[in-house]
Amino acid sequence: MAKQILIGIKEQELSEIAHYLMIYFPYNEEMCSYTDAWMGELYENKYPLVAKGMWSGIINLKTHKLLNWKPEYGDLYLQAKICDSGTYFLLDKEKKAICKIAGYVPNGLIPDQDDCRDYIRLKINSDGTIENWPENPDYSDFIEGSETVERINRSIVEEPILDIKVEFTYSQLMTKLLQLPKFLQLEIGKALVVNASEGFDETE
Repeated sequence: MAKQILIGIKEQELSEIAHYLMIYFPYNEEMCSYTDAWMGELYENKYPLVAKGMWSGIINLKTHKLLNWKPEYGDLYLQAKICDSGTYFLLDKEKKAICKIAGYVPNGLIPDQDDCRDYIRLKINSDGTIENWPENPDYSDFIEGSETVERINRSIVEEPILDIKVEFTYSQLMTKLLQLPKFLQLEIGKALVVNASEGFDETE
């Protein structure tokens, strides 16, 4: 787990200095879900704040609001099993990065605090307010074991779902394919059926 913090910042100062939290993680349909109290679980790639398979959000730590949430998204409950695939930045009031974690969820700050740093669970209102944000957040995850640096590395490692340079077994390939959005799974399935049919016709 890569952790960085700017030189000179102490834990007791973070609650005052940190104004925003940026979160990035791969949105895997098998591990993540959005639920509406009336409509049930969202599907068919209709996932707020998800682009190119990545969920990204910026939270105002003083108001507990997602700044990039739109009213038309409504009230939703987000649950995502992240494990060690997320990236988290603390920003100051000028939105300059002051801390970074690339790894397990810092659940001292991000709900739910009872988890083993694997999950993010957010109750989001239509105005972007996160109902279950902790009133007394714990920033220690950003301090303990962090490398002190003069500048935070803003890069985000995005692991490709499929790597064409790697040879897969059938079960490994199917696991990778099932990580794709459902509409892509359908398109790939159609293409495989067409190719199989063409091959069958040629042998006649």
